[in-house]
Amino acid sequence: MLILALDTTTTEGSLALARDGRLIEARSGLGERTHGERLPSEITTLLGLHDAALRDIDRFVVAAGPGSFTGLRVGIATVQGLALALGRKAIAISVLDALLEIGIAPDSRRPSPPEAILAWMDGKRGEVFAALYLNSTEPEAWRLHLGPVAERPDALLERWAGDLNRPRLSVVGDAVTACRNLLETRLPSATHLVGDLPPIAGALAVMATRPPWSENAHAPHAIQPVYVRRPDAERARDRRRQIK
Repeated sequence: MLILALDTTTTEGSLALARDGRLIEARSGLGERTHGERLPSEITTLLGLHDAALRDIDRFVVAAGPGSFTGLRVGIATVQGLALALGRKAIAISVLDALLEIGIAPDSRRPSPPEAILAWMDGKRGEVFAALYLNSTEPEAWRLHLGPVAERPDALLERWAGDLNRPRLSVVGDAVTACRNLLETRLPSATHLVGDLPPIAGALAVMATRPPWSENAHAPHAIQPVYVRRPDAERARDRRRQIK
């Protein structure tokens, strides 16, 4: 099965190809142009490098959020349009789940496997999108423990302090670098910080080939975005109503 995955939740975004659970290539986009401007050529280029065409794609995968509202809409609409035109199914996966996938991958800089992973994504507006995952007693059985939320980093670390006080905690996401000093101050000294990430679309493409995500392939119109917080348009509308 050939899978094309798109992540448009950040300015750069990424896209990837995978076949039968093996990642073929994942690459980040160029943030100088909008997703709408560059996605068609990026998809065409990636497929061409691997002698593939859109008709060869068996399944489409898209990052469902959280992230930029505009980026989310572009990515989801692109996957919906392609899947609908080709009669294929599509899978939507949370970026926070993808950060968990990246966090549990083997890492030579980490002395032992993590028992908890804090997904820590830049939410703009001085906030982070976050979720805490815990590893149960069963091998590789991870579950969502807290979140997802959009909140100020300092306030969130204080509110979740008791749950984050773990010896084998990893923090994974694109907000780690900007928050490094805060994280090092508030979290246990052995906490492993992962801010240098591979393209998110690569994780999405591989995840989509196995349960539970492979079981969530639906008609493209069924894709639902993961917003976590309300869109700017709704907030602006409420402010206008209050003024009236």
